[in-house]
Amino acid sequence: NNIILVRMDTQRHSAHSIFYRIRKTLAEYLGKNLHIGIAALEVKQLKIKFPLKKLPIENLQIPFVNKMEFNKQEKTCTVVFENIDKNFITKGNVERLIKRIKEKIDLAYYQGKTEFHKLIYESPKREIKVNIDPTIEMVNRNWIAPASTKGKWVYWAPATALFRAMEKIVVEELVNPLGFNEMINSNIVSGEDVWLRTGHLEGMPMEIYYVAEPVTRNVKEWEYFIDLLKITNEIPYDEFIKMIQFKPLKGLVYAQCPPIYWALKGKTVAVETFPILLFERATNSFRYESGGRHGIERVDEFHRIEVVFMGEPEELLKIREKIAEKYKYIFNEILEIEWRMASVTPFYMQQAGDLFEIDLEEGQLGTIDYEAWLPYRGTREDSEWLEFQNLSIVGEKYIKAFNIKHQKNQLIWSGCTGIGLERWVAVFLAQHGLNRKEWPQKFKKYIPDMPKPLKFY
Repeated sequence: NNIILVRMDTQRHSAHSIFYRIRKTLAEYLGKNLHIGIAALEVKQLKIKFPLKKLPIENLQIPFVNKMEFNKQEKTCTVVFENIDKNFITKGNVERLIKRIKEKIDLAYYQGKTEFHKLIYESPKREIKVNIDPTIEMVNRNWIAPASTKGKWVYWAPATALFRAMEKIVVEELVNPLGFNEMINSNIVSGEDVWLRTGHLEGMPMEIYYVAEPVTRNVKEWEYFIDLLKITNEIPYDEFIKMIQFKPLKGLVYAQCPPIYWALKGKTVAVETFPILLFERATNSFRYESGGRHGIERVDEFHRIEVVFMGEPEELLKIREKIAEKYKYIFNEILEIEWRMASVTPFYMQQAGDLFEIDLEEGQLGTIDYEAWLPYRGTREDSEWLEFQNLSIVGEKYIKAFNIKHQKNQLIWSGCTGIGLERWVAVFLAQHGLNRKEWPQKFKKYIPDMPKPLKFY
């Protein structure tokens, strides 16, 4: 039937990935034994059968596959590709597709589970004298106003004074005493160079604010768009889409730490530079919350101080403990709020869409959430507490992603803690109210006077 059967037994590499590599060897064999050559190598059909730990509990859809079947008895999956492109095979897409099938099966099981949450500290209960939604009160007093786009706020002088006071506390009580150095980041992040490596495009593509560049700066080429705009006094979106470009993909900062790691990519860091201690407060973070928006504590744009630390595991664990002690002092002695700490599902695994099985009680990696009671939501026992702060050690995740090395080839870990000013302010006001006279004495030292709000008639 003019068919030559070639069997390949492999260990490290899959047969389909080796297929295009054997052309020369196969051509020599065919020429010597059958006196024929090879005009081209094409894969008319690729059929792969692989074992599964779990069978799917819902229908799966996956691109590129022409046929997909599951065998319950064998606990296997068979996928069939037809007329598959060479690049699809040689670039490892088949392996990633198989991995994605397994991920989607695991995800269906995982979504039904409660996220890991173990309390590790609770502050003393406090006598709360107010029961207000701070956002509503701030709007009523002209401390804040809605911005021109959804999920964002304009902070007038009184609210800004509160933000600056919180910032000052962080700088004077936490980052400066622990030796962190301030840096300034870019507001725009590369999708290909950063988010593809960190996993954000896999885990959170629906939450990113994307940025598009103009196709050209040539005014003449924009003339038709301008004509339509001036004549109709409306934005001609159909024409606008033609004048912007989405490649290469980029967006506004989702989290401040990935671009910091990118700036260190491929670097071999000198011994004396460790531990690397940095903090960044110049860039805002953007996350599309859609229906989840509420007040100043659940917004699309928020002001945050990102604290990043890198070094050998032992020193990072010590740094984490020092940061935790500083937070404890700030929350108990300066802000005087009611709060608690919990070991939770690591944020970096949620953001990257990773699924995992890990005993966080015994491990050193993971995320600690700081949660506060908002009295207006209900009782301590029955209401949902607000996660207003976190502290994480992420191990080698970003170190490996950006190929950051130690001069003496020592193991490097990294950690971070993001300080969201909106949430700090929301918690503080929800428990203390907006009357400065009722605020804790130590806090008032950081905000000697409150600016007068604007008045409108």
